[in-house]
Amino acid sequence: MRSVLVIPDKFKGSLTADQAARAIAAGLREGRKFRIALLPLSDGGEGFVEILSRASGGTLHFRKTIDPLGRPRRAAFAALPDGSAVIGLTEASGLIQVPAARRDPGLVTTVGTGRLLAAAVRSGFRRIVIGLGGSATNDGGIGLAAPLGFRFLDARGRSIPLNGAGLARLDRIVPPAKLPRLEITVACDVNHPLYGPEGAAFQFAAQKGASPEQIVRLDANLRRLAAVARRDLGRSPHLRAGAGAAGGCGYGLMAFFGAKKVGGFDYFARAVALRERIAEHDLIVTGEGCFDRTSLGGKGPWAVGALARRAGKETWLVCGKYAVGSEDQPRVPFSEVVELLAIAPTPEAARREAARYVRAGVARLVKTLPS
Repeated sequence: MRSVLVIPDKFKGSLTADQAARAIAAGLREGRKFRIALLPLSDGGEGFVEILSRASGGTLHFRKTIDPLGRPRRAAFAALPDGSAVIGLTEASGLIQVPAARRDPGLVTTVGTGRLLAAAVRSGFRRIVIGLGGSATNDGGIGLAAPLGFRFLDARGRSIPLNGAGLARLDRIVPPAKLPRLEITVACDVNHPLYGPEGAAFQFAAQKGASPEQIVRLDANLRRLAAVARRDLGRSPHLRAGAGAAGGCGYGLMAFFGAKKVGGFDYFARAVALRERIAEHDLIVTGEGCFDRTSLGGKGPWAVGALARRAGKETWLVCGKYAVGSEDQPRVPFSEVVELLAIAPTPEAARREAARYVRAGVARLVKTLPS
């Protein structure tokens, strides 16, 4: 009996990585008998904490905190067997938590994630991994730092609002008198700088609800944060790869805590021993909502396929939309592709009933293969 490793990313707006994995497995079982292992994928965004905790045998620690709008929320960090803690920005500061009508990256905050970080530190964790992805904010990470004692003040010595708009009033940063020695790692696959045309505001704020005029203001506010940090902290890593991740949270973690960046997928692959897991299976099935040319730059499903191909394993891709031109086809590491848009009657049906069409598409593919 062939063994299959099912390792999809989320289908954004339709399925979580967990839901996608279960739908793929259901399709496999319809077509033939397999030994199936599920390993949902997260490269730092949605599901990062729970997926890593489950895959590595960790435990979840729930705490009371707030969401991006300041509403009460219960969220978790993970304690892993290696003694590190894992926090995901989407747990308390994710865009998915903000209703579409209230999305405004200038007014929402990352304080909720900062409270989770402070809780992990109070629990004794000194090695902490923070997954950045899917954020609602553009606050440069000041919300993350405030619960650990950093103060962000205006010209009169008053605390500024801990959000992207509040940075317009920033005049001084006062670090805590004493901060435990922390080893913080930022896990993300975004390499943008803090500000400028390629920075956090211009590249990502529109999808979080910002207008063109507001984007200009948010970018100026991030420039202000960098200038004040350079003066008051003696450093400003605004040009470092990943500084612009999650509305500048990458920058805040680097500037305030000396965090280092690793690729989100690379961290995931090491944490779950992905190479070893691939070697144990005959077939690898991955997937995501849209597989296009940007996916070939190293996104999770492509990276899974590349690892599997190097290991000599057959790999399938399941996706909502497949949009790779013939010139890039040699870089695609999949022997079979299931595209929901080729199965569903309409794009809306593919999105609305994604699990149904994932299952049907995989089952149909399996039944066409030689026994």
